[in-house]
Amino acid sequence: MFMNFLHSTYCNAAIFAGILFFFMGYFIRRYPPKSTQTWYGYRSFLSTQSPEMWHEANQDAAYISRRIGAILIPTGFACALFFEGQTDWFWYITVGSVIIGVMYMVGYTEWRLQQKMNRDEYDGADIPDKRR
Repeated sequence: MFMNFLHSTYCNAAIFAGILFFFMGYFIRRYPPKSTQTWYGYRSFLSTQSPEMWHEANQDAAYISRRIGAILIPTGFACALFFEGQTDWFWYITVGSVIIGVMYMVGYTEWRLQQKMNRDEYDGADIPDKRR
């Protein structure tokens, strides 16, 4: 019974990772990590720079993670219905969509942190008035 499930198309990376992403995003949104010392949360060089950056990074990562999960789950079920077996293209699509989702989450979150860091630098800088 278990081996039949393992070899069926319903056992794919997109469904499992989609469920994981969705619940991870929900968990981080519902119980945000208080500091960088907690065991969970979005960790990167930029996100650990300050408590504000940590909070912003985890908000963005939780939001994007839920969205990725909501896309990966239907993608996995569509692949399970479309393909008759676990072919090479089946694995390329299901695993590739998970990799693209992870890259999008990290890239978007880091881009948002970079934008926040640049805004904060310009807010505190003495910018000369060029309207003279």
